[in-house]
Amino acid sequence: MDVLLPPPTSARFLRDFLASQAVPGCDDLAGGVHRRPVVVGGVARTVTVGWDRLTPAGLPVRVGSGAGDALEPVLRRVRHWLGDGTESPAADRALASDAALAPGVRAWPLIRLPGSPDGFETAVLTVLGQQVSLAAARTFAGRLLRHYGSPAADGLTAFPSAERIAAADPSRLRQDVGVTTRRAATVNALAAAVGDGLDLASPAGGPGTVQEAAGLRRRLLALPGIGPWTADSIALRVLGEPDVFLPQDLVLRRALGVTGAAAAAERSAGWSPWRSYAVMRLWARAAFPGSAAAPVPAAGPG
Repeated sequence: MDVLLPPPTSARFLRDFLASQAVPGCDDLAGGVHRRPVVVGGVARTVTVGWDRLTPAGLPVRVGSGAGDALEPVLRRVRHWLGDGTESPAADRALASDAALAPGVRAWPLIRLPGSPDGFETAVLTVLGQQVSLAAARTFAGRLLRHYGSPAADGLTAFPSAERIAAADPSRLRQDVGVTTRRAATVNALAAAVGDGLDLASPAGGPGTVQEAAGLRRRLLALPGIGPWTADSIALRVLGEPDVFLPQDLVLRRALGVTGAAAAAERSAGWSPWRSYAVMRLWARAAFPGSAAAPVPAAGPG
């Protein structure tokens, strides 16, 4: 079934950011579209985001056949993944006055906060990305998918469930994925926590409440191998928190020209309550400073 979702203003920013997070084998970026399985109720359905057919009327999204009653839950996942409704003129006005952010605001006006197609997947990918490059994190994710994922339609593979990862032996997980013993134990513990009730589902009605974010953060920090950077990164992507900053992040510190976490936190204080929008722009500037991908049809001023 084909549906039209609201077009993003800065379409290139959103397309390129989501492409930079693509998991080999799960995400297919061929042909100017972005295809991937979205799992609802244990069933994977292929979703195709038609960047090649974006117009001011909308962004075409196709959900594979057989969705039936699951169509609306699948579309809710897709809307959250695409950051639908998170454009903020107030954030742009606040950040445009900062010399470090003004070029990004001009290049990518009214960006969205990209969300998550699946909270557990995003949390695991965040753990795999601890203290390594984005390319290395994607390599680890591809190996995890190859060994523990589930075959889906159109030659794609669905990200492994928390149940399957929790049942895996951590030493075998370490060997299969190629991560450290500690990192494998963290992924395993995260999966077990989801089985014990840790809720990584995105809120249905927009960003999570302060209470939800604080509760999620506490539970994540209680797990072995999860510190503030990981917990806050997950809150940004899974709950859509608008005011997250990651002073420990090396990419952000380099972008700001500071060396320590305390200096980075102080530098970002004036951006509150819109620090997540600053984080996204600074990350994007490092990840795709000059995109060489095929252009996206303009749906707005960006």
